[in-house]
Amino acid sequence: MSMSENTILSLLKKAWNKFSVEYHYRIPKEILKEYIKKFIHEKNNIRKYGCKYFNPEEKQEYQKWISYLPEVDRGTQFSDITFLSSNQKCIENQYPSLVQKVLDTSKVNSEFVCIMNAPCEIYDKNLLAVQYFRDADIVYFDYDFMNKDEGRYCPQLLPDYSYDTLRGYNYIGNCWFVRASIIKQFDGQPWNPYLWLLQLSDQRLRWRHVSSILYGDNTTERNEEKTLSQYLSVAYPNSKIEKNKDGITNTVKYEVQGNPLVSIIIPMRDKVEDTKKCIDSIFEKTSYHHFEIIIVDNGSIETETKEYLSKIVKLHDNICVIHLDIPFNYSTINNVAIRQKSMGELIVLLNNDTSIITGDWLERMVSYAQLKHVGSVGVKLLYPDFSIQHAGVISGKGGVAAHRYYRAEYDQQDYMHALSIPYDVACCTAACLMFRRECFDELNGLEEKLSVNFNDVDFGLRLLQHGYQNIFLPNVELFHYESKSRGMDISKEKVKRYLSEVQFMKDRWADFIQHDPFYNNQFDKSYDYRLKAGIKSTDLL
Repeated sequence: MSMSENTILSLLKKAWNKFSVEYHYRIPKEILKEYIKKFIHEKNNIRKYGCKYFNPEEKQEYQKWISYLPEVDRGTQFSDITFLSSNQKCIENQYPSLVQKVLDTSKVNSEFVCIMNAPCEIYDKNLLAVQYFRDADIVYFDYDFMNKDEGRYCPQLLPDYSYDTLRGYNYIGNCWFVRASIIKQFDGQPWNPYLWLLQLSDQRLRWRHVSSILYGDNTTERNEEKTLSQYLSVAYPNSKIEKNKDGITNTVKYEVQGNPLVSIIIPMRDKVEDTKKCIDSIFEKTSYHHFEIIIVDNGSIETETKEYLSKIVKLHDNICVIHLDIPFNYSTINNVAIRQKSMGELIVLLNNDTSIITGDWLERMVSYAQLKHVGSVGVKLLYPDFSIQHAGVISGKGGVAAHRYYRAEYDQQDYMHALSIPYDVACCTAACLMFRRECFDELNGLEEKLSVNFNDVDFGLRLLQHGYQNIFLPNVELFHYESKSRGMDISKEKVKRYLSEVQFMKDRWADFIQHDPFYNNQFDKSYDYRLKAGIKSTDLL
Protein backbone atom coordinates (compact mmCIF):
# COMPACT_ATOMS: atom_id res chain seq x y z
CA MET A 1 0.00 0.00 0.00
CA SER A 2 1.51 3.33 -1.03
CA MET A 3 1.84 6.03 1.61
CA SER A 4 -0.20 8.37 -0.57
CA GLU A 5 -3.24 6.15 0.03
CA ASN A 6 -2.89 6.58 3.78
CA THR A 7 -3.38 10.32 4.08
CA ILE A 8 -6.38 12.45 4.87
CA LEU A 9 -5.71 14.25 1.59
CA SER A 10 -6.26 10.97 -0.28
CA LEU A 11 -9.61 10.60 1.50
CA LEU A 12 -10.62 14.11 0.44
CA LYS A 13 -9.66 13.40 -3.20
CA LYS A 14 -11.68 10.18 -3.17
CA ALA A 15 -14.68 11.96 -1.64
CA TRP A 16 -14.48 14.75 -4.24
CA ASN A 17 -14.37 12.23 -7.10
CA LYS A 18 -17.46 10.45 -5.76
CA PHE A 19 -19.28 13.75 -5.23
CA SER A 20 -18.44 15.24 -8.63
CA VAL A 21 -18.17 12.26 -11.01
CA GLU A 22 -20.60 9.70 -9.59
CA TYR A 23 -23.23 12.06 -8.21
CA HIS A 24 -22.74 15.14 -10.40
CA TYR A 25 -22.67 17.42 -7.32
CA ARG A 26 -26.20 16.33 -6.31
CA ILE A 27 -25.65 13.60 -3.75
CA PRO A 28 -28.83 12.72 -1.79
CA LYS A 29 -28.59 13.63 1.88
CA GLU A 30 -29.39 10.10 3.08
CA ILE A 31 -26.46 8.71 1.09
CA LEU A 32 -24.24 11.68 2.00
CA LYS A 33 -24.67 10.86 5.70
CA GLU A 34 -23.25 7.38 5.13
CA TYR A 35 -20.26 8.73 3.21
CA ILE A 36 -19.54 11.31 5.91
CA LYS A 37 -19.69 8.57 8.55
CA LYS A 38 -17.25 6.44 6.53
CA PHE A 39 -14.95 9.45 5.92
CA ILE A 40 -14.76 10.24 9.64
CA HIS A 41 -14.08 6.58 10.47
CA GLU A 42 -11.20 6.35 7.99
CA LYS A 43 -9.81 9.75 9.03
CA ASN A 44 -9.71 8.57 12.64
CA ASN A 45 -7.98 5.33 11.59
CA ILE A 46 -5.28 7.30 9.76
CA ARG A 47 -4.69 9.45 12.83
CA LYS A 48 -4.64 6.51 15.25
CA TYR A 49 -2.95 3.77 13.21
CA GLY A 50 -1.30 5.71 10.39
CA CYS A 51 -3.43 3.99 7.75
CA LYS A 52 -6.95 3.18 6.56
CA TYR A 53 -6.17 -0.54 6.57
CA PHE A 54 -3.19 -2.90 6.78
CA ASN A 55 -1.87 -4.99 3.90
CA PRO A 56 -1.59 -8.67 4.92
CA GLU A 57 0.98 -9.26 2.19
CA GLU A 58 3.38 -6.74 3.74
CA LYS A 59 5.14 -8.41 6.67
CA GLN A 60 5.80 -5.22 8.64
CA GLU A 61 2.23 -4.00 8.24
CA TYR A 62 0.89 -7.35 9.37
CA GLN A 63 3.12 -7.43 12.44
CA LYS A 64 2.04 -3.88 13.30
CA TRP A 65 -1.60 -4.96 12.91
CA ILE A 66 -1.02 -7.85 15.36
CA SER A 67 0.17 -5.38 17.98
CA TYR A 68 -3.23 -3.65 17.92
CA LEU A 69 -5.34 -6.78 18.42
CA PRO A 70 -7.54 -6.53 21.54
CA GLU A 71 -7.57 -8.92 24.47
CA VAL A 72 -10.52 -11.31 24.38
CA ASP A 73 -11.99 -13.23 27.30
CA ARG A 74 -12.86 -16.63 25.84
CA GLY A 75 -13.84 -18.38 29.04
CA THR A 76 -12.70 -21.80 30.23
CA GLN A 77 -9.92 -23.51 28.31
CA PHE A 78 -10.73 -26.88 26.70
CA SER A 79 -8.17 -29.53 27.58
CA ASP A 80 -9.72 -32.84 26.51
CA ILE A 81 -7.51 -33.04 23.41
CA THR A 82 -4.87 -35.46 22.16
CA PHE A 83 -2.45 -34.16 19.53
CA LEU A 84 -1.72 -36.53 16.64
CA SER A 85 0.99 -36.18 14.04
CA SER A 86 3.15 -38.31 11.79
CA ASN A 87 6.23 -36.36 12.91
CA GLN A 88 7.48 -35.84 16.47
CA LYS A 89 8.82 -32.38 15.52
CA CYS A 90 5.27 -31.21 14.90
CA ILE A 91 4.17 -31.63 18.52
CA GLU A 92 5.52 -29.45 21.31
CA ASN A 93 2.84 -28.54 23.85
CA GLN A 94 1.29 -29.44 27.20
CA TYR A 95 -1.38 -31.80 25.83
CA PRO A 96 -1.11 -35.60 25.43
CA SER A 97 0.37 -36.48 22.04
CA LEU A 98 0.93 -39.45 19.77
CA VAL A 99 3.12 -39.89 16.69
CA GLN A 100 1.52 -42.18 14.11
CA LYS A 101 2.30 -43.06 10.51
CA VAL A 102 -0.96 -45.03 10.39
CA LEU A 103 -3.99 -43.68 12.23
CA ASP A 104 -4.90 -45.62 15.37
CA THR A 105 -7.41 -43.95 17.70
CA SER A 106 -7.52 -46.92 20.09
CA LYS A 107 -4.75 -45.18 22.02
CA VAL A 108 -6.71 -41.92 22.27
CA ASN A 109 -8.57 -41.27 25.53
CA SER A 110 -9.76 -37.73 24.81
CA GLU A 111 -12.98 -36.35 23.33
CA PHE A 112 -11.13 -34.47 20.57
CA VAL A 113 -7.93 -34.97 18.66
CA CYS A 114 -5.82 -32.32 17.00
CA ILE A 115 -4.54 -33.36 13.59
CA MET A 116 -1.20 -31.61 13.12
CA ASN A 117 0.37 -32.17 9.72
CA ALA A 118 3.36 -29.82 9.90
CA PRO A 119 5.56 -28.09 12.47
CA CYS A 120 3.19 -25.48 13.93
CA GLU A 121 3.62 -23.15 16.88
CA ILE A 122 0.45 -22.52 18.87
CA TYR A 123 0.60 -18.89 19.96
CA ASP A 124 -2.09 -18.87 22.64
CA LYS A 125 -3.63 -22.02 24.11
CA ASN A 126 -6.36 -19.88 25.66
CA LEU A 127 -7.95 -19.77 22.20
CA LEU A 128 -8.81 -23.45 22.70
CA ALA A 129 -11.90 -22.53 24.69
CA VAL A 130 -14.74 -24.82 25.72
CA GLN A 131 -17.30 -22.67 23.88
CA TYR A 132 -15.81 -23.56 20.48
CA PHE A 133 -15.85 -27.34 20.98
CA ARG A 134 -19.16 -27.79 22.78
CA ASP A 135 -21.47 -28.05 19.74
CA ALA A 136 -18.97 -28.86 16.99
CA ASP A 137 -17.59 -31.96 15.32
CA ILE A 138 -14.69 -30.23 13.54
CA VAL A 139 -13.05 -27.01 14.73
CA TYR A 140 -10.51 -24.94 12.82
CA PHE A 141 -8.82 -21.60 13.42
CA ASP A 142 -7.10 -18.93 11.37
CA TYR A 143 -3.33 -19.13 11.14
CA ASP A 144 -0.28 -17.44 9.66
CA PHE A 145 3.15 -18.48 8.45
CA MET A 146 6.27 -18.00 10.50
CA ASN A 147 9.96 -18.79 10.69
CA LYS A 148 12.84 -17.78 12.94
CA ASP A 149 14.35 -15.36 10.44
CA GLU A 150 11.26 -13.49 9.26
CA GLY A 151 8.90 -13.87 12.18
CA ARG A 152 5.17 -13.94 11.42
CA TYR A 153 3.79 -13.16 7.97
CA CYS A 154 0.98 -13.84 5.48
CA PRO A 155 -2.07 -14.38 7.74
CA GLN A 156 -4.63 -16.89 6.52
CA LEU A 157 -7.92 -15.39 7.69
CA LEU A 158 -10.24 -18.17 6.70
CA PRO A 159 -13.86 -18.40 5.58
CA ASP A 160 -16.42 -20.48 7.41
CA TYR A 161 -16.95 -24.02 6.11
CA SER A 162 -16.48 -23.92 2.32
CA TYR A 163 -17.03 -27.23 0.53
CA ASP A 164 -15.82 -26.16 -2.90
CA THR A 165 -12.95 -23.96 -1.77
CA LEU A 166 -11.60 -27.02 0.08
CA ARG A 167 -11.36 -28.88 -3.23
CA GLY A 168 -9.28 -26.07 -4.71
CA TYR A 169 -6.73 -26.27 -1.91
CA ASN A 170 -6.53 -27.22 1.75
CA TYR A 171 -7.63 -23.83 3.05
CA ILE A 172 -8.17 -25.25 6.56
CA GLY A 173 -4.43 -25.75 6.99
CA ASN A 174 -2.16 -28.09 8.89
CA CYS A 175 -3.76 -27.94 12.34
CA TRP A 176 -7.41 -28.76 13.03
CA PHE A 177 -9.54 -30.48 15.64
CA VAL A 178 -12.04 -33.32 15.27
CA ARG A 179 -14.00 -35.56 17.60
CA ALA A 180 -12.14 -38.81 18.22
CA SER A 181 -15.35 -40.74 17.59
CA ILE A 182 -15.49 -39.28 14.06
CA ILE A 183 -11.84 -39.55 13.00
CA LYS A 184 -11.94 -43.17 14.20
CA GLN A 185 -13.50 -44.17 10.85
CA PHE A 186 -10.06 -43.72 9.25
CA ASP A 187 -8.23 -46.08 11.61
CA GLY A 188 -5.72 -48.20 9.73
CA GLN A 189 -5.24 -45.64 6.97
CA PRO A 190 -1.87 -44.07 6.17
CA TRP A 191 -1.47 -40.54 7.47
CA ASN A 192 -3.28 -38.18 5.04
CA PRO A 193 -5.15 -35.31 6.76
CA TYR A 194 -6.23 -33.54 3.55
CA LEU A 195 -7.89 -36.73 2.31
CA TRP A 196 -9.69 -37.07 5.64
CA LEU A 197 -10.94 -33.47 5.43
CA LEU A 198 -12.28 -34.06 1.93
CA GLN A 199 -14.05 -37.24 2.96
CA LEU A 200 -15.44 -35.67 6.13
CA SER A 201 -16.83 -32.78 4.10
CA ASP A 202 -19.17 -35.24 2.38
CA GLN A 203 -20.71 -36.16 5.73
CA ARG A 204 -23.32 -34.21 7.68
CA LEU A 205 -21.06 -32.77 10.36
CA ARG A 206 -20.93 -29.56 12.37
CA TRP A 207 -17.96 -27.43 11.30
CA ARG A 208 -16.86 -24.57 13.54
CA HIS A 209 -14.52 -21.84 12.30
CA VAL A 210 -13.00 -19.56 14.94
CA SER A 211 -11.97 -16.20 13.52
CA SER A 212 -8.71 -15.87 15.48
CA ILE A 213 -5.13 -16.79 14.64
CA LEU A 214 -4.21 -19.85 16.71
CA TYR A 215 -0.89 -20.94 15.27
CA GLY A 216 2.01 -20.27 12.95
CA ASP A 217 2.83 -22.77 10.21
CA ASN A 218 6.55 -23.28 9.61
CA THR A 219 6.06 -24.75 6.11
CA THR A 220 4.97 -23.35 2.75
CA GLU A 221 1.83 -24.10 0.76
CA ARG A 222 2.07 -27.05 -1.59
CA ASN A 223 -0.05 -28.59 -4.31
CA GLU A 224 -1.93 -31.70 -3.14
CA GLU A 225 -3.17 -32.89 -6.52
CA LYS A 226 -2.45 -36.56 -5.77
CA THR A 227 -4.60 -36.56 -2.65
CA LEU A 228 -7.38 -34.68 -4.42
CA SER A 229 -7.24 -37.19 -7.27
CA GLN A 230 -7.46 -40.08 -4.79
CA TYR A 231 -10.56 -38.53 -3.24
CA LEU A 232 -12.25 -37.70 -6.57
CA SER A 233 -11.69 -41.20 -7.95
CA VAL A 234 -14.24 -42.43 -5.40
CA ALA A 235 -16.49 -39.41 -4.79
CA TYR A 236 -16.68 -38.08 -8.38
CA PRO A 237 -15.10 -40.79 -10.56
CA ASN A 238 -15.46 -39.02 -13.93
CA SER A 239 -14.14 -35.64 -12.84
CA LYS A 240 -10.82 -34.14 -13.92
CA ILE A 241 -8.26 -31.91 -12.24
CA GLU A 242 -6.83 -28.78 -13.82
CA LYS A 243 -3.68 -27.55 -12.10
CA ASN A 244 -3.76 -23.76 -11.83
CA LYS A 245 -1.00 -21.35 -12.82
CA ASP A 246 -0.05 -20.61 -9.21
CA GLY A 247 1.23 -24.19 -8.86
CA ILE A 248 -0.57 -24.60 -5.53
CA THR A 249 -4.28 -24.78 -6.29
CA ASN A 250 -6.40 -27.02 -8.48
CA THR A 251 -9.71 -26.67 -10.28
CA VAL A 252 -12.05 -29.65 -10.27
CA LYS A 253 -13.80 -30.10 -13.60
CA TYR A 254 -16.87 -32.23 -12.93
CA GLU A 255 -18.58 -34.29 -15.60
CA VAL A 256 -21.89 -32.97 -16.90
CA GLN A 257 -24.59 -35.48 -15.96
CA GLY A 258 -26.69 -36.30 -19.02
CA ASN A 259 -27.59 -33.58 -21.49
CA PRO A 260 -29.82 -31.19 -19.53
CA LEU A 261 -31.66 -28.36 -21.24
CA VAL A 262 -30.49 -24.91 -20.14
CA SER A 263 -32.99 -22.03 -20.31
CA ILE A 264 -31.23 -18.67 -20.81
CA ILE A 265 -33.41 -15.72 -19.77
CA ILE A 266 -32.45 -12.36 -21.34
CA PRO A 267 -34.53 -9.29 -20.40
CA MET A 268 -34.30 -6.25 -22.70
CA ARG A 269 -35.90 -2.95 -23.63
CA ASP A 270 -34.76 -1.41 -26.92
CA LYS A 271 -30.98 -0.80 -27.31
CA VAL A 272 -31.17 -3.70 -29.72
CA GLU A 273 -27.46 -3.63 -30.56
CA ASP A 274 -26.66 -4.82 -27.03
CA THR A 275 -29.03 -7.76 -27.34
CA LYS A 276 -27.79 -8.60 -30.84
CA LYS A 277 -24.18 -8.68 -29.65
CA CYS A 278 -25.15 -10.90 -26.72
CA ILE A 279 -27.16 -13.37 -28.83
CA ASP A 280 -24.52 -13.50 -31.57
CA SER A 281 -21.79 -14.29 -29.03
CA ILE A 282 -23.85 -17.14 -27.57
CA PHE A 283 -24.25 -18.84 -30.96
CA GLU A 284 -20.68 -18.11 -32.08
CA LYS A 285 -18.86 -19.14 -28.90
CA THR A 286 -20.96 -21.67 -26.98
CA SER A 287 -19.83 -25.29 -27.32
CA TYR A 288 -22.80 -26.70 -25.36
CA HIS A 289 -25.78 -26.80 -27.70
CA HIS A 290 -28.73 -27.99 -25.62
CA PHE A 291 -30.09 -24.61 -24.62
CA GLU A 292 -33.04 -22.36 -25.27
CA ILE A 293 -33.11 -18.56 -25.14
CA ILE A 294 -36.10 -16.68 -23.79
CA ILE A 295 -35.95 -12.97 -24.58
CA VAL A 296 -38.22 -10.90 -22.37
CA ASP A 297 -39.12 -7.67 -24.16
CA ASN A 298 -40.04 -5.23 -21.42
CA GLY A 299 -41.91 -2.58 -23.42
CA SER A 300 -39.65 -1.84 -26.39
CA ILE A 301 -41.00 0.86 -28.72
CA GLU A 302 -38.31 1.21 -31.39
CA THR A 303 -39.04 -0.21 -34.84
CA GLU A 304 -35.51 -1.59 -35.13
CA THR A 305 -36.03 -3.63 -31.96
CA LYS A 306 -39.32 -5.11 -33.13
CA GLU A 307 -37.83 -6.03 -36.51
CA TYR A 308 -34.86 -7.75 -34.87
CA LEU A 309 -37.03 -9.78 -32.49
CA SER A 310 -39.30 -10.88 -35.32
CA LYS A 311 -36.28 -11.93 -37.36
CA ILE A 312 -34.35 -13.74 -34.63
CA VAL A 313 -37.18 -16.15 -33.69
CA LYS A 314 -37.42 -17.21 -37.34
CA LEU A 315 -33.67 -17.67 -37.59
CA HIS A 316 -33.32 -19.87 -34.48
CA ASP A 317 -35.89 -22.42 -33.39
CA ASN A 318 -34.54 -22.39 -29.82
CA ILE A 319 -35.35 -18.70 -29.27
CA CYS A 320 -38.69 -17.35 -28.16
CA VAL A 321 -39.79 -13.85 -27.18
CA ILE A 322 -42.14 -12.83 -24.37
CA HIS A 323 -43.63 -9.34 -24.53
CA LEU A 324 -44.12 -8.01 -21.02
CA ASP A 325 -45.30 -4.42 -21.04
CA ILE A 326 -45.08 -3.58 -17.33
CA PRO A 327 -43.05 -1.10 -15.24
CA PHE A 328 -39.51 -2.44 -14.91
CA ASN A 329 -39.20 -5.03 -12.17
CA TYR A 330 -36.24 -7.34 -12.70
CA SER A 331 -37.58 -9.99 -10.34
CA THR A 332 -41.05 -10.10 -11.91
CA ILE A 333 -39.65 -10.18 -15.45
CA ASN A 334 -37.50 -13.23 -14.72
CA ASN A 335 -40.12 -14.98 -12.59
CA VAL A 336 -42.69 -14.72 -15.39
CA ALA A 337 -40.24 -15.97 -18.02
CA ILE A 338 -39.14 -18.95 -15.94
CA ARG A 339 -42.63 -19.96 -14.84
CA GLN A 340 -44.43 -19.44 -18.13
CA LYS A 341 -41.89 -20.37 -20.80
CA SER A 342 -38.74 -22.11 -19.56
CA MET A 343 -38.44 -25.86 -20.11
CA GLY A 344 -34.92 -26.35 -18.78
CA GLU A 345 -33.71 -28.21 -15.71
CA LEU A 346 -31.21 -25.39 -15.38
CA ILE A 347 -31.80 -21.65 -15.63
CA VAL A 348 -29.36 -18.90 -16.60
CA LEU A 349 -30.18 -15.28 -15.89
CA LEU A 350 -28.19 -13.22 -18.39
CA ASN A 351 -27.98 -9.49 -18.95
CA ASN A 352 -28.36 -8.38 -22.55
CA ASP A 353 -25.26 -6.16 -22.23
CA THR A 354 -22.94 -9.16 -21.90
CA SER A 355 -21.04 -11.30 -24.38
CA ILE A 356 -19.37 -14.68 -24.08
CA ILE A 357 -15.58 -15.10 -23.81
CA THR A 358 -15.22 -18.69 -22.54
CA GLY A 359 -16.51 -21.18 -25.12
CA ASP A 360 -17.35 -23.97 -22.66
CA TRP A 361 -19.03 -21.59 -20.23
CA LEU A 362 -22.23 -23.61 -20.07
CA GLU A 363 -20.50 -26.98 -19.55
CA ARG A 364 -18.50 -25.55 -16.65
CA MET A 365 -21.50 -23.86 -15.07
CA VAL A 366 -23.77 -26.88 -15.56
CA SER A 367 -21.24 -29.27 -14.01
CA TYR A 368 -21.27 -27.26 -10.77
CA ALA A 369 -24.97 -26.36 -10.80
CA GLN A 370 -25.84 -30.08 -10.96
CA LEU A 371 -24.07 -30.77 -7.64
CA LYS A 372 -26.72 -31.28 -4.97
CA HIS A 373 -25.11 -28.92 -2.47
CA VAL A 374 -24.85 -26.04 -4.96
CA GLY A 375 -27.55 -23.37 -5.08
CA SER A 376 -26.20 -20.99 -7.72
CA VAL A 377 -23.15 -20.55 -9.94
CA GLY A 378 -21.68 -17.19 -10.92
CA VAL A 379 -18.82 -16.20 -13.21
CA LYS A 380 -16.09 -13.62 -13.70
CA LEU A 381 -17.41 -10.55 -15.51
CA LEU A 382 -15.01 -8.16 -17.20
CA TYR A 383 -15.27 -4.64 -18.50
CA PRO A 384 -14.16 -4.19 -22.14
CA ASP A 385 -10.72 -3.05 -20.88
CA PHE A 386 -10.48 -6.43 -19.07
CA SER A 387 -10.68 -4.96 -15.58
CA ILE A 388 -12.89 -6.96 -13.21
CA GLN A 389 -16.56 -6.07 -12.85
CA HIS A 390 -17.64 -9.10 -10.80
CA ALA A 391 -15.86 -11.90 -8.96
CA GLY A 392 -18.46 -12.89 -6.42
CA VAL A 393 -20.23 -10.76 -3.82
CA ILE A 394 -19.31 -9.81 -0.25
CA SER A 395 -22.35 -9.35 1.98
CA GLY A 396 -22.10 -6.19 4.08
CA LYS A 397 -19.71 -4.47 1.69
CA GLY A 398 -20.95 -1.00 0.81
CA GLY A 399 -23.63 -1.23 3.48
CA VAL A 400 -25.57 -4.17 2.02
CA ALA A 401 -23.51 -6.10 -0.55
CA ALA A 402 -21.03 -5.40 -3.34
CA HIS A 403 -18.69 -7.18 -5.75
CA ARG A 404 -15.32 -8.60 -4.76
CA TYR A 405 -12.31 -7.12 -6.59
CA TYR A 406 -14.55 -4.56 -8.29
CA ARG A 407 -12.58 -2.60 -10.93
CA ALA A 408 -9.37 -4.48 -10.12
CA GLU A 409 -6.96 -5.17 -12.97
CA TYR A 410 -7.30 -8.47 -14.81
CA ASP A 411 -3.96 -9.74 -13.49
CA GLN A 412 -4.76 -8.66 -9.92
CA GLN A 413 -2.74 -10.66 -7.39
CA ASP A 414 -5.43 -12.43 -5.40
CA TYR A 415 -5.24 -13.22 -1.71
CA MET A 416 -5.80 -16.75 -0.46
CA HIS A 417 -6.45 -17.81 -4.08
CA ALA A 418 -9.78 -15.96 -4.22
CA LEU A 419 -9.52 -15.42 -7.99
CA SER A 420 -7.89 -18.76 -8.82
CA ILE A 421 -10.32 -21.52 -7.87
CA PRO A 422 -14.06 -22.23 -7.73
CA TYR A 423 -14.79 -20.32 -4.54
CA ASP A 424 -17.69 -20.40 -2.12
CA VAL A 425 -19.15 -16.90 -1.80
CA ALA A 426 -22.17 -15.28 -0.18
CA CYS A 427 -23.79 -14.83 -3.59
CA CYS A 428 -23.14 -13.79 -7.20
CA THR A 429 -24.60 -11.18 -9.51
CA ALA A 430 -27.52 -12.17 -11.71
CA ALA A 431 -25.87 -10.55 -14.73
CA CYS A 432 -24.84 -14.17 -15.42
CA LEU A 433 -26.17 -16.65 -12.90
CA MET A 434 -27.12 -20.33 -13.17
CA PHE A 435 -29.27 -22.38 -10.81
CA ARG A 436 -31.43 -25.49 -10.92
CA ARG A 437 -35.12 -24.98 -11.60
CA GLU A 438 -35.90 -26.98 -8.48
CA CYS A 439 -33.96 -24.46 -6.36
CA PHE A 440 -35.90 -21.60 -7.96
CA ASP A 441 -39.19 -23.34 -7.16
CA GLU A 442 -38.10 -24.15 -3.61
CA LEU A 443 -37.46 -20.44 -2.97
CA ASN A 444 -40.58 -19.35 -4.88
CA GLY A 445 -38.49 -17.31 -7.30
CA LEU A 446 -36.89 -13.90 -7.01
CA GLU A 447 -38.19 -11.43 -4.44
CA GLU A 448 -40.52 -9.07 -6.33
CA LYS A 449 -40.38 -6.44 -3.58
CA LEU A 450 -36.82 -5.84 -4.85
CA SER A 451 -37.55 -4.50 -8.32
CA VAL A 452 -34.09 -3.21 -9.24
CA ASN A 453 -31.41 -3.64 -6.58
CA PHE A 454 -30.27 -6.60 -4.47
CA ASN A 455 -32.75 -9.17 -5.85
CA ASP A 456 -29.82 -11.41 -6.77
CA VAL A 457 -28.22 -10.90 -3.36
CA ASP A 458 -31.49 -11.78 -1.64
CA PHE A 459 -31.84 -14.89 -3.82
CA GLY A 460 -28.31 -16.04 -2.98
CA LEU A 461 -28.72 -15.47 0.74
CA ARG A 462 -31.99 -17.39 0.74
CA LEU A 463 -30.16 -20.26 -0.95
CA LEU A 464 -27.59 -20.19 1.85
CA GLN A 465 -30.40 -20.13 4.38
CA HIS A 466 -31.83 -23.27 2.74
CA GLY A 467 -28.50 -25.08 3.09
CA TYR A 468 -27.05 -24.56 -0.40
CA GLN A 469 -23.68 -23.10 -1.43
CA ASN A 470 -23.13 -20.34 -4.01
CA ILE A 471 -20.07 -20.77 -6.22
CA PHE A 472 -17.94 -18.28 -8.13
CA LEU A 473 -16.14 -19.76 -11.18
CA PRO A 474 -13.07 -17.67 -12.11
CA ASN A 475 -12.37 -19.72 -15.23
CA VAL A 476 -15.67 -18.72 -16.87
CA GLU A 477 -15.42 -15.21 -18.29
CA LEU A 478 -17.89 -12.89 -19.99
CA PHE A 479 -17.71 -9.24 -20.96
CA HIS A 480 -20.18 -6.97 -19.20
CA TYR A 481 -20.58 -3.70 -21.06
CA GLU A 482 -22.15 -1.84 -18.15
CA SER A 483 -20.50 1.58 -18.24
CA LYS A 484 -17.45 1.65 -16.02
CA SER A 485 -17.48 5.44 -15.73
CA ARG A 486 -21.18 6.24 -15.66
CA GLY A 487 -22.55 8.44 -12.91
CA MET A 488 -25.27 7.50 -10.46
CA ASP A 489 -28.91 7.88 -11.42
CA ILE A 490 -30.10 10.10 -8.59
CA SER A 491 -33.56 11.17 -9.61
CA LYS A 492 -35.73 11.66 -6.52
CA GLU A 493 -37.98 8.71 -7.32
CA LYS A 494 -35.11 6.30 -7.93
CA VAL A 495 -33.22 7.37 -4.82
CA LYS A 496 -36.37 6.75 -2.78
CA ARG A 497 -36.77 3.28 -4.29
CA TYR A 498 -33.08 2.48 -3.75
CA LEU A 499 -33.20 3.51 -0.10
CA SER A 500 -36.32 1.43 0.49
CA GLU A 501 -34.59 -1.61 -1.03
CA VAL A 502 -31.55 -0.98 1.16
CA GLN A 503 -33.78 -0.91 4.22
CA PHE A 504 -35.59 -4.07 3.09
CA MET A 505 -32.24 -5.89 2.92
CA LYS A 506 -31.04 -4.55 6.26
CA ASP A 507 -34.25 -5.71 7.91
CA ARG A 508 -34.22 -9.17 6.34
CA TRP A 509 -30.50 -9.92 6.28
CA ALA A 510 -28.95 -8.11 9.27
CA ASP A 511 -26.96 -11.19 10.32
CA PHE A 512 -25.42 -11.74 6.87
CA ILE A 513 -24.65 -8.03 6.50
CA GLN A 514 -22.85 -8.17 9.83
CA HIS A 515 -21.01 -11.40 8.97
CA ASP A 516 -20.33 -12.80 5.52
CA PRO A 517 -19.56 -16.51 6.13
CA PHE A 518 -17.01 -16.51 3.30
CA TYR A 519 -15.20 -13.25 4.11
CA ASN A 520 -13.39 -13.12 7.45
CA ASN A 521 -14.53 -10.45 9.93
CA GLN A 522 -10.92 -9.32 10.33
CA PHE A 523 -10.86 -8.12 6.71
CA ASP A 524 -12.04 -4.61 5.88
CA LYS A 525 -15.30 -4.59 3.92
CA SER A 526 -14.37 -1.38 2.10
CA TYR A 527 -11.02 -2.70 0.86
CA ASP A 528 -11.07 -6.31 -0.29
CA TYR A 529 -8.80 -8.66 1.63
CA ARG A 530 -7.10 -5.87 3.57
CA LEU A 531 -6.75 -6.11 7.34
CA LYS A 532 -9.23 -4.00 9.27
CA ALA A 533 -7.81 -1.14 11.31
CA GLY A 534 -9.44 -1.06 14.71
CA ILE A 535 -10.33 -4.71 15.19
CA LYS A 536 -13.00 -5.27 17.84
CA SER A 537 -13.13 -8.22 20.20
CA THR A 538 -16.38 -9.35 18.53
CA ASP A 539 -14.44 -9.79 15.26
CA LEU A 540 -12.29 -12.45 16.93
CA LEU A 541 -14.90 -14.85 18.27
